[in-house]
Amino acid sequence: MELIERAHFLEVLQTKFAKVADNEGHCIFVGGEAGIGKTSLVKAFCRLQQANCTIYQGACDALFTPRPLAPLYDIIWQVNKELWPATHSIEQRTELFAAFFRELKRQDKRIIILFEDIHWADEATLDFIKFFARRITQLPCLFLLTYRDGETLFSSTLRNLLGQMFPESFTRIQLTPLSKEAVTAMAIEKGYNAEDVYSISGGNPFYVTEILANYSPGVPENIKDSILAVYDQQEEGTKHAWQICSVIPEGLEISRFAKIKSSWDEEMDHCFALKIIIVKNDRVVFKHELYRRTIEDSLSPFKRIALNKLMLDLFLESFEEEGDIERIVHYAKNANEKGLVLKYAPLAARQAASLGAHIEAARLYAFAIELHRELDDEATLQLYEGYAHECYLTNQVKEAIVYATKSLSILQKQSGTEALARCLCFLSWLSWIDDDLQHAERFTMQAIETLKHQKTSASKVAAYSMLAQLRMMANLSEECIVWGEQAIAMAKELADDGLLSFALGTVGSVKTRMPAFQKEGLSMLQESLQLALQKHHHDYTGMAYINLANNNLIIKDYAAALTALETGIYYCEEHNLHLARGYLLVIKAKYLLEKGNWEEAHALATKLQEDDRSPKVISIYALAILATIGMRRGDNADHLLGLTAATRLAFETNEPQRIFPALCACLEYEWLTGQQFLDNKQLQTAIGLVRTQGNVYGNSEFAFWMEKARGEKLPLTEVYEGYNLSNKASVVKAAHLWKAAGCSYNEALALAAGTVDNKREAIAVLQTLGANATVQKIKLDMRSSGIKNIPRGMRKSTLSNKALLTGRELDVLQLMKEGLQNKEIAGKLFIAAKTVDHHISSILFKLDVNSRAKAVNEALRQEILK
Repeated sequence: MELIERAHFLEVLQTKFAKVADNEGHCIFVGGEAGIGKTSLVKAFCRLQQANCTIYQGACDALFTPRPLAPLYDIIWQVNKELWPATHSIEQRTELFAAFFRELKRQDKRIIILFEDIHWADEATLDFIKFFARRITQLPCLFLLTYRDGETLFSSTLRNLLGQMFPESFTRIQLTPLSKEAVTAMAIEKGYNAEDVYSISGGNPFYVTEILANYSPGVPENIKDSILAVYDQQEEGTKHAWQICSVIPEGLEISRFAKIKSSWDEEMDHCFALKIIIVKNDRVVFKHELYRRTIEDSLSPFKRIALNKLMLDLFLESFEEEGDIERIVHYAKNANEKGLVLKYAPLAARQAASLGAHIEAARLYAFAIELHRELDDEATLQLYEGYAHECYLTNQVKEAIVYATKSLSILQKQSGTEALARCLCFLSWLSWIDDDLQHAERFTMQAIETLKHQKTSASKVAAYSMLAQLRMMANLSEECIVWGEQAIAMAKELADDGLLSFALGTVGSVKTRMPAFQKEGLSMLQESLQLALQKHHHDYTGMAYINLANNNLIIKDYAAALTALETGIYYCEEHNLHLARGYLLVIKAKYLLEKGNWEEAHALATKLQEDDRSPKVISIYALAILATIGMRRGDNADHLLGLTAATRLAFETNEPQRIFPALCACLEYEWLTGQQFLDNKQLQTAIGLVRTQGNVYGNSEFAFWMEKARGEKLPLTEVYEGYNLSNKASVVKAAHLWKAAGCSYNEALALAAGTVDNKREAIAVLQTLGANATVQKIKLDMRSSGIKNIPRGMRKSTLSNKALLTGRELDVLQLMKEGLQNKEIAGKLFIAAKTVDHHISSILFKLDVNSRAKAVNEALRQEILK
């Protein structure tokens, strides 16, 4: 079929494919509304390239719960059937991805892989896409993915997916409707009213094609009427065949199709002759999905129930044998077979969870819960507990609390103490995440009281660990260690590596923040992570990465913090640990802030703040980071709103670890602006929370800003040397410490407390960061103390580009772009060739590249050059 007004899009595909031969693999996402021609475009492209490469095709299905890894499994059969895994757990899934990648690596020819309709993809499939896309540049492969951008829920999923990919590794193609001129030409050729065709179709190629097709009677008022007009013309047997196929969104395998076709051979043959129903990827499907949906929507409720029941009668046994549990649930739901839903939905949920598809698992549990009224307490409890756990993993914390509370109500009627205490501990954990410290404390104490006469048990370890966690967050270090070490001893006695990992992480966090025990604390954090990884405890592994990243950031070991962040975020993405990933991302934003990467920090904090599901602790940090960057730069935005919100949320938690970051940002604002922002009551509350055996680093930072903003010196028994500016020697030491760590802003603050030359050096450092407000504050302080010869600010031309190139360097760079050599540049600018050499060296350094060509490309990328 001729592609109309698609030459440009086809050219993009061909251009990208031309580079694949040099192992420059690439992903192309082809999006657009239903019927816009995504499939037609990629199929036309594949036909052009089929002689030059190997092509593999797979598709996602529109099931109530998508088949995990459906398109990948479609392709595995085409690549190598031996890759098919014996089991489908999340660990085997990762091995499958790697094996599939290795299999493609061995192939000689270029490859095209096509995933169609990823808007119906399950989480496991999205995980594969992320896995494969990250490694695409190692293969001679073009990875094509089509999606429908009209799916509201998928739009945010796609943003997150693309946000986690390397920008150079993918291209997005957005297909547009046909122009009025093109539709007019097509309509006139068929003898139709062109104005009507265009107004009805809006230029959608599928709508236009269907309206103009031979089997469409005239110009209908809308596409649905057009399809139903065709449908109404058919014989009853043909209609019935269409009705059966309409309730099978994923299509029916040819091997199973015989059971249906045997009763209606003639009618089904007629359907194939009309080319409304076709065979695609060994499945019998409608030629167009909109046909299927239109026919299904036209069914009466009773007819829909009867047809879905027919599917169950025909295929329930084979679905069971082949493990297609999600298909049983789909048809049972639509057939109103509540008993089957209640039987199979929990099984399908556990199956989905084992593959890391926790959103699907939660949805399946939720649907079963809607029908659970006739179940006994034990069966109901299993549904509630399963649903609450999946909600927790997918960052639906409030929903998890609701159903954990319902589980508690059932358990309180029973005599068992272990299950009751376990539920109380889970509720305590959820309440703490939800920033309800009062309930978290109450549930933990109830669990300990429940188990006080019991011997060592898993629930008792969990209760003691939870209390240690609460004491850690309250900066009650000694109490945390007492309860945590008891939990560690019991966990070792039980040989429970998961609970041992959790307890080690809590005690290790506290000891890491105490300089005298720091080495021991870091060792405990590493042991916590290794235990969780070895035993595949996904929840505990996520927490271990959080502890390792956060505590290394607190003690200013930035290299170790970055390692934990990168590996931890990747792990959480691979295992769909959305909540843990959110915590790691906000820690990363703080890392970027401290390391001077303010653009990235601002972008990440903004993204986290805009997520309505983010827990309060993430919002506190994100708001504080955004306000800090803005006020240091002297942006025009009102930072008071962000600071006010962060402070209010922090005090609501009543936890020092959340209060101090917000207060430090507020005190910095007071120092920069000279305006009092915090009331004395808030400060006195914070001062009361400073403890001699708490977080030395947090306490030192708070004391540092209290002295700068309020002139009040807090008595601390131990001060982190980076914030100790009590004399000239300590100023020099602090500045060297921050410089070695790569924390330029804190280095400048330390220098600003030193000699006149130190202050001038501080201004230079701050100017490179773009901390204009801080520069002005230091200059004001210098003038107030009578210092003269204060450095001027950078020129506007220098500040206008991210790499801080000077005006002359911009001139040189522009001539480099034109291909001029050094002598030619020198002649154009009337400067010496050696001076040009110096400018080019500086340009390469500032742009972090090693060649003239790369410098020009990087400048174009950063839009320094146009």
